[in-house]
Amino acid sequence: MNEQISIVREAPDEWDARLAGAYAASQVEEIPFTQRSAWGSAKELTGWRAVRLVAVHPSGAWAGAQLLLQSLPGPLGRLAYAPRAPLVAAPSDALARVMRTELLRGLRELRADGVTLVRLEPGDALVIDPEGDVGKPDSSLTAPLRAPWLAAAAASGVRLHRAAPIQPRSSRRISLVGGLDAVRAGWRSKWRQYARQAAGDGVVVRLGSAEEIPSLSAVMRSIGERTGTAVRSGAAFAQLMRAFGPRAELVIAERSDGAGGSELLGALLVVRTESGSTELFGGATDRGNELRAPYALKAFAIERAVDHGGAWYDMWGMVTPGIAHFKAGWGGEVYAYPGALDLDLDPIRGPLVRFALRLRRVAS
Repeated sequence: MNEQISIVREAPDEWDARLAGAYAASQVEEIPFTQRSAWGSAKELTGWRAVRLVAVHPSGAWAGAQLLLQSLPGPLGRLAYAPRAPLVAAPSDALARVMRTELLRGLRELRADGVTLVRLEPGDALVIDPEGDVGKPDSSLTAPLRAPWLAAAAASGVRLHRAAPIQPRSSRRISLVGGLDAVRAGWRSKWRQYARQAAGDGVVVRLGSAEEIPSLSAVMRSIGERTGTAVRSGAAFAQLMRAFGPRAELVIAERSDGAGGSELLGALLVVRTESGSTELFGGATDRGNELRAPYALKAFAIERAVDHGGAWYDMWGMVTPGIAHFKAGWGGEVYAYPGALDLDLDPIRGPLVRFALRLRRVAS
């Protein structure tokens, strides 16, 4: 190991300050919300514990990740998972290669936490053809994103195994740097029309408070009943809002019921980092879809993101062709991610964990 490089664990505030400083200095292109300490806090409700491991060079260059640790059944130990990480901040490609290599070596430290397998999902991305399979991009397209990590693994004497990612394989992202007029110009005319039509039909969109999280839960239950998908608990949504504080916004669409009350039509939960905004959960009820509430919701949320000054608005995944079509109407580009890479820290239990995770994914 390069003796000049130290492997350190950082407290949440130290890690957040590192990310913010690197972004302000243009050393990293973005700060994924999954790498903010708030995300680690939000995941505690479901049994994860966050650690932040960083390889630091005397020059100030670094490579690091917030890793979420979860206990596995029986004697399998623990899984360590780095969503949209590691991140690398280095002034040259040569030093970046060194930092990747030393970080992979440094991950062995997690054996002291009982970790038997580390799953990395680097946050690098590239723009792909929006006419292709945007939900599941061909792995050959994203091979260049995995190549630096595979090279670092070879240099550090470890092996990285391809794995199914936990986060979306791709997403559609809208650039906000041109301002609101430029953003709106990227919307399809029908999408602008539907947003206006929703307003004309009495749909009102506003910011909700943390106490109104049950509204988001109700919307997600409606979507789950319609699609047959599992729904997160309201406690998980509330935990996320508490963790992100003012960097999380709940957007609610409703309409007067004519009796002094309101009818819930839809909701979105959006989180922000210094680099941009990401919508995580939300949608519309059946009645909301009839009234085009999703168009009013999305327009409001995107315009809020412009006001906050971030560089982009991320619509976070395209799991079905219908969702991909809806999101395409708001402009932007499709980004593909490198996928997941597994590192065995235990020569026997690591492969067993990888096998168990594959089985769980097939069964889910």
